[in-house]
Amino acid sequence: MKRKLVTLLTAGAVSAAALAGGTAFASGDGNDQAEVQAFLGAPQNITAAIAAAETASGGSAVAAEFDEKNGTGYYEVDTIANGKQVSVEIDAISGQVIKTEDEGDVANADDDDDDIVDPAQLGAPLTQLVATAEQNGSGKVMSISAEHENGQAGTIEVELANADGTTQEFAMAADGTMTQLADDDGDEDGDND
Repeated sequence: MKRKLVTLLTAGAVSAAALAGGTAFASGDGNDQAEVQAFLGAPQNITAAIAAAETASGGSAVAAEFDEKNGTGYYEVDTIANGKQVSVEIDAISGQVIKTEDEGDVANADDDDDDIVDPAQLGAPLTQLVATAEQNGSGKVMSISAEHENGQAGTIEVELANADGTTQEFAMAADGTMTQLADDDGDEDGDND
């Protein structure tokens, strides 16, 4: 799905290189109203989930997202330590680890894969990127991930949930400038239609 970029904040220009390798979240990304409301009502935020996952795995977080299954909200946090990726699920109510799964050696990742394989590729700790996104955006971070271009930091993709239950998706540059992503029809993502 092709995307058009709509400039939300003009604190600085988002470099073309930062956007070139980014893949935007799909419109709506499966986030129905119930999932967004579960996220907004969860006692644990994404920053707490990242900290819990890093403690459980001994790694550094490179991606995190809220999800909901059978009415239960949880965060899935991907961490990397010693060349291994570990996926950790954190209960959004209690903050407890639900499941830890070894995803394998990042050195064996597909050469075409543009997932982050080294936390340093983020440019900052994931919790700091969450704080920047929430400061520069207008909601709570529901998901955050990044991709790389030829081993260099690429686009940081952020989905924010607003108090009214809508979501917005952004590409965030290294300087914190956020550009809202729009769907093919030119509508801003997150209308939850």
